[in-house]
Amino acid sequence: MDKVTSEEFLITLLLSYFRIVSFLFTFPFYGSFLIPNTIRLYLAFALSFAVLSFINITPVKVNTFVEFLVYALNELLFGFSAGLILRLLFDALIIAGELIALHTGLGFLQMFIPGMTQMSLFSGFFTLYGTLIFLSLGGGEFIILGLAESFKRLPVGSFNIFYLNPEVFLNFFYESFRLGVKIAMPLILTALILNLVLAVVNRFIPQMNVFMVGLPLQVSIGLIILLLSLPLITITMSNHFQDFFKVFEYFIQSFKSP
Repeated sequence: MDKVTSEEFLITLLLSYFRIVSFLFTFPFYGSFLIPNTIRLYLAFALSFAVLSFINITPVKVNTFVEFLVYALNELLFGFSAGLILRLLFDALIIAGELIALHTGLGFLQMFIPGMTQMSLFSGFFTLYGTLIFLSLGGGEFIILGLAESFKRLPVGSFNIFYLNPEVFLNFFYESFRLGVKIAMPLILTALILNLVLAVVNRFIPQMNVFMVGLPLQVSIGLIILLLSLPLITITMSNHFQDFFKVFEYFIQSFKSP
């Protein structure tokens, strides 16, 4: 391997690294604060080297440093876009957790969860639960294969910002919000009915402290309904993840090699 070929290989490896590392830092599972940044950087480098080793990628020829910066920015943008789609998928679980915490009176518990910032208890639970379902369905392998396929469909240095379709991200945002509301709907309806019942009781028995009675009752009934609806929530998540696999595959295959 001569000097020019070695330089081209290193440039291609570095650009591939930019694509993968931006994806991993955006992807909810690998981008979690529980995984150190050093591990993610090493993992991105290992995946980049594996991609160049097992996939026939044409080395990128860069003449100037400015041209390299443009290529690097495009690769970072592509990895960020792919990771953002997955983040919108898991944001649906955060939305569901926030809605459930709001309607069960347990939203204040977020102050007792160190390191979770503004995430509520139920948001953390659904995120971990959804991650387990995602991995059990082969989501980790699917994402790695999807990244490898992206290098075939869109070789290193060939991505352009105009390839992105804003409608795709709007549809993902809509589906994310719809899934979050669908998961939380049993708890929302239960809280609404319970509040109506407490309002009627307070109307006939004004002496009763509705807040002291209603809050423990709301928490207890909310947890029971959540436990009973968990199998249905699992089926809903599984179906949505499987549909997402098809949509993400279409997103990758929509790019054409130049």
